[in-house]
Amino acid sequence: MLLHQKLRRRRGRKSRRGLTLIEILVVVTILGLLASIVGVAVVNQMEASRIDTAKLQISEISKALDMYKIKFHRYPNTAEGLPALATPPEGKPPIMETVPKDPWGGDYIYVSPGQHNTSKFDLQSKGPDGQADTADDIPNW
Repeated sequence: MLLHQKLRRRRGRKSRRGLTLIEILVVVTILGLLASIVGVAVVNQMEASRIDTAKLQISEISKALDMYKIKFHRYPNTAEGLPALATPPEGKPPIMETVPKDPWGGDYIYVSPGQHNTSKFDLQSKGPDGQADTADDIPNW
């Protein structure tokens, strides 16, 4: 009887032991892999959102430029640039309170008359890389 009780106590101690180091490392590795997969997906979605924001801002600035043309019978020239929307000539009220920066913190590039839109203007963001005339630019043409 005494031997049977000792064996039962030993089995009880073994079943109450915690996780081994290997088991903990496997769990931590799996959690790390899951976190990296989720992180990459979130970063990709954020970049897509910035691109969509740039397209929307270009559309809104284009509408403001069209309003400028209606009021002044011309688009601002390249030298006047987009700041003419916030400080128009002749003491008229501004068409835009401020001209936004692109989602990456850069200024939009405005050329009038445009090289691509010869009867209007060219408006573009330099995109994520911050370099003009590269594949990731976001233009209005």
